[in-house]
Amino acid sequence: MVMNGSNYVLMTAILNSPIYLDTLAACGTDGSLCGMANQAPVCGYLNGGALIPGAGVMSTYDPGSRQDLLDAFQGKNPVTVCSQPPVRLPFAGCMTAPCKPNSDGSTAQCKCPVFYGTFQLIGKNAQCSLGGDLVPSASYIPRLDNNTNPLK
Repeated sequence: MVMNGSNYVLMTAILNSPIYLDTLAACGTDGSLCGMANQAPVCGYLNGGALIPGAGVMSTYDPGSRQDLLDAFQGKNPVTVCSQPPVRLPFAGCMTAPCKPNSDGSTAQCKCPVFYGTFQLIGKNAQCSLGGDLVPSASYIPRLDNNTNPLK
């Protein structure tokens, strides 16, 4: 869905390396130095396709899922760690991926890179493998490792 309004981005999911490094330097490794809206360098690049040149819109964290993530940080929502070494499952890194709006203007098609490695999913119905040629959209937040149930 294409939405206007607040964007939420996990620092570990910024796909533009120089902007990731600028954001890390400005906000600290845990993001605590950027507590106000639009303070992180990445925020200035989200609109207008500046983060990934040519993107009509950017994929960011939807506000409807924000509370689930906050609950996970407090241990109130289960976190599943997928792909513990030596297992390496694929996952789509859709946050900050470039998207092109569909003709309806309310949805978009995103080009999410696929990675192989450790990733996390939040919620009691998390599935590390979806079967067929489908992969979950996920990311990795080191801070959540303390609240996880590793896949073995």
